[in-house]
Amino acid sequence: MSKIIWGLGGFFVLATAAIGGNLYADKSLNSYYQQNQKTNLVSMQYKNFNMGAMQGSADWTAQLSFDPCKPKDVLILTGTDEIKRSWNGYQIESKINLQQGNEVFQKILKQPLTAQTRIDWLGVVHSSLMTPVFEKNDADIQTRIDSMTFKMDAKSKGNQLEILNAKLHIPNMTVSDKLGHVQMREVEFETTQGLNSTFDAGKTQLNIASIKRTDRNVQQFGSGEFKDFALVMNTGIDKHTVNFDTQLNIKEVVMHKIPTFQKLQMNFNLKALNKQKVQDFFDLLEKNSEVCVAKEELSQELASSLLSIVNEGFTFESQNNQIKLGEGYAKASLSGKVMPGHQSSFASLVKMAPSLVEYQANVEYDKQIMKTLMSNYLQQGGKTLSDQELEQMLNGMQQAMPAKRDGDVLKIGIEYKYGEKKFLN
Repeated sequence: MSKIIWGLGGFFVLATAAIGGNLYADKSLNSYYQQNQKTNLVSMQYKNFNMGAMQGSADWTAQLSFDPCKPKDVLILTGTDEIKRSWNGYQIESKINLQQGNEVFQKILKQPLTAQTRIDWLGVVHSSLMTPVFEKNDADIQTRIDSMTFKMDAKSKGNQLEILNAKLHIPNMTVSDKLGHVQMREVEFETTQGLNSTFDAGKTQLNIASIKRTDRNVQQFGSGEFKDFALVMNTGIDKHTVNFDTQLNIKEVVMHKIPTFQKLQMNFNLKALNKQKVQDFFDLLEKNSEVCVAKEELSQELASSLLSIVNEGFTFESQNNQIKLGEGYAKASLSGKVMPGHQSSFASLVKMAPSLVEYQANVEYDKQIMKTLMSNYLQQGGKTLSDQELEQMLNGMQQAMPAKRDGDVLKIGIEYKYGEKKFLN
């Protein structure tokens, strides 16, 4: 999957990492720089290699095809590698220039870029690249992205380069339109997944210090901010099964005319999926990145592959979700399973879902969170909420659910089985 991630910066880092990995594996600069490389998406040619005892240089040309269905829509880069040999390995500085590319690449490469690569004597490659500021000003939308930093670590494994992890950092990006603008600060993306052609266990993490939407009319509902957004996805693999665990945390959610939510925690985990079926699905995605496949054909293949995963059955859970509002809180948990089936289409799967799915859900919330929400709603119309009115409302909710009252906390338990739902309280 390394061919379909990261885009421009990722390619530069990957290309220099590939050089480093082969330098270590071959232990011969001369043999590496006399080899030309070609895959379905990338081809590289080297020339003018010259290496002394401690330093040298080489020129190269790279051609990239991002869409195998558009072989003429290519990006062509030229570059020069300055190579130094030192006590702790090789140091390679790659100067990169654009020879052919679309408008986006022309803006990013309006000046040469420099990628840095270090290869230690253990064969580990450390590469990095920083892009210039990107700006695009159309009639309706204006975009600015501060200098992005790409980093990648890799090592040689046999005749292949195994990428260990990849990182992206964007200090600030802003998109403005006629209604307002969206700003994201301190975007950090790091992953150990999807970087090689094999399906491996790993972790992906996205952190954003602030996601802020500001409407030109500040009274609009859409204005607001997410603070300290963190999304973590883990893939666990054993001999026969795969687990996907996803966790979302947001420190604070601020919206216009709505009380501030705090400590939002959500998770959703898929357990015991068939490993081979999941591998087949990701192999199809990899295939799509390498050869031209008609969209209709690919969609049918992906749908069939996904259906085969569901037919094997799996379990799911979402535990200890919570959100706080002032002094109040709400919590929720869910666990269940999807039984193995033999459905031939998603239409039949949906039809049979009531008999294939079982789950148990538990929700609880306290009096204080309801008071804060209802008081805020009534204040918009110039009204207030008395303690007596709040109690009447809670009693009505207790009867309607039905819910169990435990002091100032309402608890709701639901079980779904054999197509029937029942309350557990």
